[in-house]
Amino acid sequence: MGLLTEGRVRARARQTAAASDLSVHQVLTRRARLESPRYDIFLSQALKDEELVLGVHTILTEDLGLKVFCDWIEAGQSDHAGTTPADAAYIRDKMLASTGLVLVDSEHAAGSNWMSWEIGWFHGAKGRVCVLPVVKDEAEQYRGRQYLGLYPVAEEDAEHVLCVSVPLARAAAGYPPRTPIGMATSLPMTVWTSLETLPRYFLA
Repeated sequence: MGLLTEGRVRARARQTAAASDLSVHQVLTRRARLESPRYDIFLSQALKDEELVLGVHTILTEDLGLKVFCDWIEAGQSDHAGTTPADAAYIRDKMLASTGLVLVDSEHAAGSNWMSWEIGWFHGAKGRVCVLPVVKDEAEQYRGRQYLGLYPVAEEDAEHVLCVSVPLARAAAGYPPRTPIGMATSLPMTVWTSLETLPRYFLA
């Protein structure tokens, strides 16, 4: 298991833009305008992370087959200073229409009050939240800052499938009563019974 790196995410974004013969900004803007009555994922992200956001969006939609809502404000509104109550209500309605929330924890995410509001609202309303860290390189360790440590973290397996660690109690809940889950020998049972793919974590 490993964290998503900026290099991999940026490469995925550039590949998508090149295939569309559009800029990263143009692709992201077009995707953000797509409307759906229901979404698997509400993507909480920082406005300054344009290329990273497109890369993550592509991984979630094209690689994992999830339907993702991405709130993207176009150039000229690069911060939320002009946000109105109507804008907030729109975002709330999109969160209501989403099964889970994925927070992209990048360098710029720490300064976003808007993302703090989104994760707080979603946690209280639905509870299905996970953090998707994007780190500089494979050597960087991730420590869930402040309240983000409350939520499970999504990492990639050897096949580049995003997986989320879940509590042992939730893993065990999928088995009939009194069914042995396994024998902990060289590894603690919680290590190898507590991973779900990101789609299953949100949709099962």
